[in-house]
Amino acid sequence: MKYLLSIFSSFLVLFSLFSCEPEEEILTRNPQANLQFSTDSLIFDTVFVKTGSVTKRVYLYNFNKNAVEVDEIKLGGLANSAYRVIINGVETPTAQKVRIRGNDSLLVLVKVFIEPENRNNPFLVKDSLVFSQNNNVQDVKLVAYGQDAYFYRDQELDCNTVWKADKPHIIYDRVIVNKGCTLTIEKGARIYAHKNAGILVDGSLRVEGTAQERVVFTGDRRERFYENIPGQWSGIRFFTNSKNNVIQYADIRNAQVGIWAGSPDQNPNTYEIKLEQCTIQNMYTIGILSYTTDIQAINTLITNCGQHAVAGFGGGTYDFKYCTIANYTPEFRRDTPSFAFTDRIVLDNGQNIDYPVKLSMVNSIVWAGTRGGKLTDEILFLNQSASPLEIALTHNILQTERYRSLLEPTNIINQDPNFRYTPESPRNNIPYDYSLDTLSVANGAARSLPAVKADINGLLRDNQKPDIGAYERLKP
Repeated sequence: MKYLLSIFSSFLVLFSLFSCEPEEEILTRNPQANLQFSTDSLIFDTVFVKTGSVTKRVYLYNFNKNAVEVDEIKLGGLANSAYRVIINGVETPTAQKVRIRGNDSLLVLVKVFIEPENRNNPFLVKDSLVFSQNNNVQDVKLVAYGQDAYFYRDQELDCNTVWKADKPHIIYDRVIVNKGCTLTIEKGARIYAHKNAGILVDGSLRVEGTAQERVVFTGDRRERFYENIPGQWSGIRFFTNSKNNVIQYADIRNAQVGIWAGSPDQNPNTYEIKLEQCTIQNMYTIGILSYTTDIQAINTLITNCGQHAVAGFGGGTYDFKYCTIANYTPEFRRDTPSFAFTDRIVLDNGQNIDYPVKLSMVNSIVWAGTRGGKLTDEILFLNQSASPLEIALTHNILQTERYRSLLEPTNIINQDPNFRYTPESPRNNIPYDYSLDTLSVANGAARSLPAVKADINGLLRDNQKPDIGAYERLKP
């Protein structure tokens, strides 16, 4: 009998051990057992209609030792809401009886899709994510800024197309400007390109920005994180028949290659591409990549390009006036010069194509600070054919040891131009400021060019002693 009682007692102990529910699984109905949230609001940056936003997260934390049950999670607008939520892997506007274990959390994913409303100006799209639990009601505010836009997907544009500034222009895949056709972009227009998308020009591109209303080209990710991330879209590419391209007061940002030009010399007296008062920045590889093309750049800033700021391969005619090539590259480990030219292209079949290089540069800066604690050579001229390079550089600030003896008499060599804020500055501001400090050696050191009256921002140049670089310093 004692033996049977001992077995029975052991059985009861084991039963109690295995049948005991863990504390964090025990459901509490205590009205004080509230949930806490990772945020009280989710704010989405500008969302273009029809495209959908990024996915954002909100966490519900149960810091109680016991489990709680959320009676209901729902969108305020339910099925009519512009927002979509995913709860426990299921997309639904509402969910009931959602249990959260003690000292555990629940992840809710939120996204917004905004229907077109034919509005030119941004507008607010609001809702709330409501949580009811133990007779307590809590919510997380949802706010998005919607924006209607013009959309292009793998599209050949009509001849003489005009892109207005009333709504953004969103490019998927590519848009094509055919031979003999012109795309005109009005002042203040904003162009956003999706991943790997770009503008292909075999005709003409006319960008008509002003100092007050610049034209912006960048990627279509509008979150602040992507504001200065290189390589988000392909860039602007000019093909063989392209000519009469003028880009004024434009900001070209965050592409793989900013300007990619392959237009052989069609007229020895004109430039196929003219850049005036432009910025080209945050390029994954090259700011301006040219194959045997004639390019003029005036009052233009080129910065943060992963390989070269400017690369002229296979010859071409180049004219730079009042440009700042400040190729600091904090996002890249770069071992290539910022400013590089060669008179030869080697094709995949091994064939060489040689074309002379004619380079003129005046009142400009080529500088990239120190890398690895020392100055590096930021200029390369590679002469591979029988024809000599025609190079005329004067009144510039240049970072080079290789060409010091050739360029020193008429240029300032290896003297820091003292930009206001760079990646090497103590404040390390982003975006950086490549205007001139009051003690800059560039102040008043440029040669007067009466035809160039204003700087990159439209500030008038000093008639007698203008400053070197794209930025004229505002005199007291």
